[in-house]
Amino acid sequence: MISLVIEKYAPPGNGLGFYQDKAVFVPQTAVGDEVLLTIEKEKKRYIIGRLEEVVKPGSKRRKVPCPYYVVCGGCDLLHLSYSDQLALKKEMLVQVLAGAGILEAVNMVAAPSEFYYRHRALFRSDHETGDFGFLRRRSHQVAVVPDCLVLAQGLKNLLKELAVSPDLPKKTTACYGLASSGGDFAAAVKVGRNFQVLPGIPETVMENYGFGDLELAASGFAQVNPAITRLMISDLLQYCVDVREVSELYGGSGTFSLPLATIARNLTVYESDHAAAARGRRNAARNGLENVRIVSGRVEKKALPKALDTLVVDPPRSGLQPVIIEKMVKSRASQLVYISCNPATLARDLARLKAFDNGFTLDSLNAYDMYAGTTHLEVMAVLKR
Repeated sequence: MISLVIEKYAPPGNGLGFYQDKAVFVPQTAVGDEVLLTIEKEKKRYIIGRLEEVVKPGSKRRKVPCPYYVVCGGCDLLHLSYSDQLALKKEMLVQVLAGAGILEAVNMVAAPSEFYYRHRALFRSDHETGDFGFLRRRSHQVAVVPDCLVLAQGLKNLLKELAVSPDLPKKTTACYGLASSGGDFAAAVKVGRNFQVLPGIPETVMENYGFGDLELAASGFAQVNPAITRLMISDLLQYCVDVREVSELYGGSGTFSLPLATIARNLTVYESDHAAAARGRRNAARNGLENVRIVSGRVEKKALPKALDTLVVDPPRSGLQPVIIEKMVKSRASQLVYISCNPATLARDLARLKAFDNGFTLDSLNAYDMYAGTTHLEVMAVLKR
């Protein structure tokens, strides 16, 4: 067992100390902590440790509010005060962007609530007991968490329903859960590579972010935190106040499409998932939006409209493919709003856009604490030319 003092932070949220001229990375530690740890992995220049005991807590450590924090891998930063979490996440984002030559100032937007914010979750199934929970820290085993501190009440109700359900397929490996702001919940279980719906539990919920009813599916994509999503929509509309012709790439079921359609003359939405695109069409029709055209299929193989002043993109964690970046630069759009859940691929793509002579120039960066208690962020970058 090794004893050391944590001197600073290192991505993604590890404490960093030094032992025999080697960097030692220790999750769940704070600057100033004097800790005991065991070695999980040792390389030539660094060690990854597992925290065994906090001998003397540093001034940055708080009493962890969750009794399952040691075993559950869902959260990373609950040992820090919320203000320190925000400061650390902002610093990590700034460092990632700087590594790609992006030096724009970051505006950090706090979550309205640190707890009970999570309305979408992936629950893993314990093969032996059939219980649902989250993966243990650095493990494929399941940690059952009877009362998760970040789950919305709707998802807690779903877990109770799953616990007594007689209809779970025997080879269920996971359950995708989704709860609305009103408390309704939906679920889809994973059996092999396929999704199945459970009798008595719907696969969709209706959500409303202030722009009409929005059908969202448990097996599809939906934003985790409705309160932060509303803040992002408000900012997005501020940036797009004077737009006329808008294209939205990776539009999903219409979370951002419905608000954009209220201010654009014409909105063209691209979505590769045909089920999500169909939901998007139903959502547009339900709310009487006749200025929305939703195009199914991979946007990489589609042509963008010639008359275009603004592009809005919300790609998966892998970011934008080079062919998409070329399409955007060749378009007539004068503004690009890039929404990202992965700072690393965002930084890469911003650097690629910057490299074009007639490309976009970064105008502003907002970072939203969509996932309080974790190292993850949602970022909105606004680019102009």
